Amino acid sequence: MNKITKLVLCATATLLSATAFAATTPDANAAAPAIPPGNGEKVDMKYDALARENPIRTVPSGTCRVSIVPAIDARQNKETIGATLSGALLADDVSPWMSEGLHHLQDYGYAVSDIPDTAAFPTEGIVIRASVTRAFTWQIGMKLFGMVAVKAEFINRDGVLETKYYRAHGDKTNMWGANAEYVTTLNYGLNNMLPFIARDLQSLCKGEKVEEYTYASPDGLPQ
Repeated sequence: MNKITKLVLCATATLLSATAFAATTPDANAAAPAIPPGNGEKVDMKYDALARENPIRTVPSGTCRVSIVPAIDARQNKETIGATLSGALLADDVSPWMSEGLHHLQDYGYAVSDIPDTAAFPTEGIVIRASVTRAFTWQIGMKLFGMVAVKAEFINRDGVLETKYYRAHGDKTNMWGANAEYVTTLNYGLNNMLPFIARDLQSLCKGEKVEEYTYASPDGLPQ
């Protein structure tokens, strides 16, 4: 066998090997395989006033009536609140959860009522229109974490008195491996936020402005 024949045979073998490899390798330009339906688990976004890291702190009694219009789900991802190893945590509209939480400003001494967003706003007191911009959870080791971010419009008889942003988080040990525990961390966050809103209302009820952003830490209101 001469040198030229050996070169031809080597080239042919290389080509055949490459062809066989290509036949068993997915095409990078091909469509990704469809994800089977139901790739996730449904969670119940149920508000729980008792799910908290801190006891209800006493704040000065409410100084005006507070009216709550239905909250707005303004999250970019309105389908999930996070994921586990089993798949996404699928959640419905978080608006009712947020509205119910705000109604518990009554626990801080305020007279609270719900009104439709289309109704004529009362001439006395403060109307709160809240938009949930973030509500997600994650896990690190045995700890579960949840973060809630809200844009709140405080409206009095003269219009929007102030637009304010709140952020709060909560965390707990993953005791049971249940999906409901992820929702618990979000309840921790919302319940950590409520006393800060209650404190701001002390000024807002008087027509006074407050700071434009508050991080409601799990440590609660400053002493």
